[in-house]
Parts: sequence; C-alpha cells; structure tokens
Amino acid sequence: MSESEKFSLATHLYVRLRRTANRVIDAVWMARNDEYAREILGLARSFDDPELLSLVERFENLMPGGTPPRAPAPSRPSAPAPRDSNQSYIGKLR
Repeated sequence: MSESEKFSLATHLYVRLRRTANRVIDAVWMARNDEYAREILGLARSFDDPELLSLVERFENLMPGGTPPRAPAPSRPSAPAPRDSNQSYIGKLR
C-alpha cells in the first residue's frame, strides 16, 4: 500500500474522469485521504467505462480493507402511467 502507487493510480483516474465525465479530482488528496478516495471511487463507478472501472478496482485493492462490498446501483424512477383520455380534457386537442 505504497502512497506512490496510490498517487499513480489516482493520476490515471484523474485523466480518465477528465476525458469521460469532464470531472476534475485532486489526485494528491485522493492518495492521502481514504474518505475522499472512497467518494471519488463511488463517483467513478457511476460511469459506464470499462477502463475506469478497472482503475477503480485496482485502487480499491491498495486501500486498507481491500475492496468494499458493492452497493446495488440506484434504479431509475419509472415513467408515469399514461392518463386515461376520458378522465380529463387536459392535454387533448380541442
């Protein structure tokens, strides 16, 4: 768990997040602060990029405690049910 290894992976995460999500992170702080690193890793997991996910897993393996259990991805709210056309005139052509 060398800080230089963490910093190296954090800089790779910085570049990948900048390219895929236009997000900027603090690589130095990520290498030194595990709480900040966990937040950034959670953010990185929300993007569907295989290379980014690979970097996240590698960084998590360097952290104390290893890889934390993954929480299920939040589901998107379902679309509202269509209204009954006989119920109201709102939205109809007159």
